Amino acid sequence: MPKASAPSHRRRHNPLEDDLTATGILKTASGKRSKRAGPEDGEQQAFVDAKASRQILAMSRTLIDEDNQADIDAAAVAAPSAFDFDPSRFETESDQEDDFGGDDAEAWGDEDEVVEEIEVDAADLETFNRFVKPTMNEDPLLTHGWDGKPEDAEDDGPGQNLADLILAKIAEKESGGFGGQPEAEPVEEDYEMPEKVVEVFSKIGLILARYKSGPLPKPFKILPTIPHWEEILGLTRPDKWTPNACFAATRIFVSAKPHVVQRFMELVILDHVREDIHETKKLNVHLFNCLKRGLYKPAGFFKGFLFPLAASGTCTLREAQIISAVLTRVSIPTLHSAAAIKTLCDIAAEQASQQSDCVSATNYLLKALLEKRHALPWQCIDSLVFHFLRYAATADGQSGMQGYGSLPVIFHQCLLAFAQRYRNDITEDQREALLDLLLTYGHEKIGPEIRRELLAGRGRGVPLEQPGPAFDGDDTMLLDS
Repeated sequence: MPKASAPSHRRRHNPLEDDLTATGILKTASGKRSKRAGPEDGEQQAFVDAKASRQILAMSRTLIDEDNQADIDAAAVAAPSAFDFDPSRFETESDQEDDFGGDDAEAWGDEDEVVEEIEVDAADLETFNRFVKPTMNEDPLLTHGWDGKPEDAEDDGPGQNLADLILAKIAEKESGGFGGQPEAEPVEEDYEMPEKVVEVFSKIGLILARYKSGPLPKPFKILPTIPHWEEILGLTRPDKWTPNACFAATRIFVSAKPHVVQRFMELVILDHVREDIHETKKLNVHLFNCLKRGLYKPAGFFKGFLFPLAASGTCTLREAQIISAVLTRVSIPTLHSAAAIKTLCDIAAEQASQQSDCVSATNYLLKALLEKRHALPWQCIDSLVFHFLRYAATADGQSGMQGYGSLPVIFHQCLLAFAQRYRNDITEDQREALLDLLLTYGHEKIGPEIRRELLAGRGRGVPLEQPGPAFDGDDTMLLDS
């Protein structure tokens, strides 16, 4: 069979793609190295791209930094330190003897050598003292030394240690704490108030005279903590304050010490409350809140407001009713309540001796405190019993008649509150005295209830009687004798 002829369209040259990639301006990257290529061809095709160049430069910088750090560390190790101890640096005793003994010892001079005295001119000495001594006086190291004491100061005794300081602080705190009274601040007779303080607090007084709400001026907020605050408070004219300003000021002063609260209640709140009750026959809600907030410091409230009001001799029944409402709504600690009851009984006894008419107002305050049903000490119980007996005798002498009509109803209500809560805390003699009081001055409606409460009580210190076995209705075990 004859051989087929080759097609006419057969290509007789390399593909154009191979020609362009092998040679020419379009070549972008070197192709793979041929196995048949010689070493000279490899050297011509080797080159470093941009990425490799950056890596080489980074490694170079790292090596340079390591070399510099090594040089710095070596220099630091080589440098001597004041806290390093190297025995090799110290000379031996033999070396020191060689330095100071032998032939060189004469170089140090003779011990008996006479020092030449130098005469100083008086003018030069005066100049020296003029310039040098003031500088020495300014430097504490030159005048007092390292311990901070003058060089010529004598040692008075051993120093005070930390334990002594702590005990001294504790003793100082206890002396002005619960049991003791704080030391009064020394009064400066020649105290003169700065003009700037007068100007600032006078303007604050104008603000408080029309204050309704919002923050108070900052100088007024720090007033309880600065000395002579009472004189500065007078610059604000407290008698011109609005009830809103009184409540805002009470919130600030209540956070201070009890004696500060006492003075503030006595100087400001007491007058505002009595004036408002006298004019309107009721109390403004902001002033009512002032009294409630003042009871957060019971000692300051009682000493600064309640006791001066009761001892004034002019306390009305309306005032006593409103203050009793405040005492009823706020919780009071037991000890403060007992102290208030004892003091009110003493005030009532003093007023009874003076034949004052405000003893009835004191009964309102006592009734409010008795209804809190606190566990009172026996001394306070005795004061209450004597108060009831004394008041009845005083009222009988003033009225000139016997019977419950001579005693106000609040007296019988207060006695009923006392009998309901403290009937087991009185002695048998006190119980008999109160029962005799009811026979003469008892109220027709309240008296029988008081008598029933007193008879249901037991003597002071008498234990409760143990209940006997209850009868269950079964009498089969009962034998006729």
